[in-house]
Amino acid sequence: MYFSDEMTAAPTKLFATGVSKRRQMGKNILSFGLGEPDFKTPDYIIDEMNKAISDGYTHYCNAQGLEELRELIAKQTTKDYGVCFDKNEVAIVPGIKSAVYSALAAILEPNDKVGLVVPCYVAYPAMIKMAEPTANIIEIDMNNDFSFNIKKIIDTIDLGIKCLIINSPNNPTGAIINKDEMDIIVEHCIKKNVYILSDEVYDKIVFSNYRHHSFAEYESIKKLLILANGYSKSHAMTGWRLGYAIAPKEICYRISRIQFNTNTNTTTFIQKAACSIYSHDQNHIIEYTKELENRINYFHLAVNQINKLSGIAPKGGFFYFLDISKTGLSSNEFCYKLVIDTGIATTPGIAFGKNWDNYVRFSLAVPIEQIKQATVLLKKFMEEL
Repeated sequence: MYFSDEMTAAPTKLFATGVSKRRQMGKNILSFGLGEPDFKTPDYIIDEMNKAISDGYTHYCNAQGLEELRELIAKQTTKDYGVCFDKNEVAIVPGIKSAVYSALAAILEPNDKVGLVVPCYVAYPAMIKMAEPTANIIEIDMNNDFSFNIKKIIDTIDLGIKCLIINSPNNPTGAIINKDEMDIIVEHCIKKNVYILSDEVYDKIVFSNYRHHSFAEYESIKKLLILANGYSKSHAMTGWRLGYAIAPKEICYRISRIQFNTNTNTTTFIQKAACSIYSHDQNHIIEYTKELENRINYFHLAVNQINKLSGIAPKGGFFYFLDISKTGLSSNEFCYKLVIDTGIATTPGIAFGKNWDNYVRFSLAVPIEQIKQATVLLKKFMEEL
């Protein structure tokens, strides 16, 4: 296998060195790096997993996934978005990363072009190159206000790309694509026969006055749509490694072949446990989203009162993408100094795209007390910088 730069690069190496040095000094770390919720997996899912093991769901299953779970996902997606999906248009995989990678491997051919909206989740470029080493990645930068640059997206579609990758709500900015923008993208992708790979893992974490729209709402794009989602963020199941792709039947079949020849199948009793999600309410995520919004509002107000720092309030997700451009430091330098001096560990913006070195990402999926402590330390750090 050819290991491309996208797979082997370590864009945050300086920051990582700072974390190690801080630990060697015996000092504490205040982590704002991990993108996972700080609540436990709902008890009913754990109970159903234990029951599934007792009931014998410990053997092989269909490589495309348990029929029961695929039917439940298809029915829920049909109900949510008003477009009919069936079980054969769903593939269960071990995590949303696997959904994205397998989908790319199912559609990409040598020298295909892929349009990638950035800043983006750090693993996308590597997954593209793993799926097709000769693929040409065309980065499409968001606007400075974190709105989607529709003109650039359309121009990139016109370049003859095979696939457009969009994540909304976006990691790391918290931006959400609106319906009018989606209308334009769908129209042009149909015209140019371009796949849309839509990662909607944060679809349940949307803040007041905003709404998540899915590309699954469009019957017209169904033959060109691959939707990646799962339960990691909405049900605190990051360690369970369970996700799914909704796609045309022939792509789901290819994904199942990839899974069969690598994983055999996604863990059977975990799939069975996830079936219980569809017979329970989702009140836990509603309450958690309210709590996240309170944390983000607090952080947003605090950091925008600190000299040389600024930010735009996210519309969804866990993250706050902080503008550090006025410090004159690269994101690695800033994060290195910050963790050495204060113990605050956050992620350099360069990890999310080459043109985003003036930002750092804070994950606010941490207790409010830790956020308050960090804002005090951040203010002192900037005063002494």
